[in-house]
Amino acid sequence: MEPDMVHKALGNEVRQRILLILSKRDSYLSEIAGKIGLAPQTADFHLNLLADIGVVTYEWKDGKKYYHLKDRKILEYLRERKPLPPHMHPHPPHEIVMDAMVELNKRLDRIEGKLDRLLKEKEEEK
Repeated sequence: MEPDMVHKALGNEVRQRILLILSKRDSYLSEIAGKIGLAPQTADFHLNLLADIGVVTYEWKDGKKYYHLKDRKILEYLRERKPLPPHMHPHPPHEIVMDAMVELNKRLDRIEGKLDRLLKEKEEEK
């Protein structure tokens, strides 16, 4: 991902506040949303963007998706407005889109399979 794109994404005040929250400890969606006074859907949008550019990761614990900083050095780069090193933004936009397309195709294949089974069952009932 181009450094300008990453800096533009990180230039958003909401995302900066999210990073500051995560700099203190790992947190889950509703916790983050509550601390910054946003609807969970809005916080989720910003968290997904931060994950897409590779500065935030997550893991599931006790049924909740906990977010954490991938590299705490991001805060230094953010404060000093320096270009990020490549390891902090490993996925260029076209790879993010391609990954999303692969996932979408998998989901569509599963839906198509279910529809085929339902149609077959309906035909067998006749």
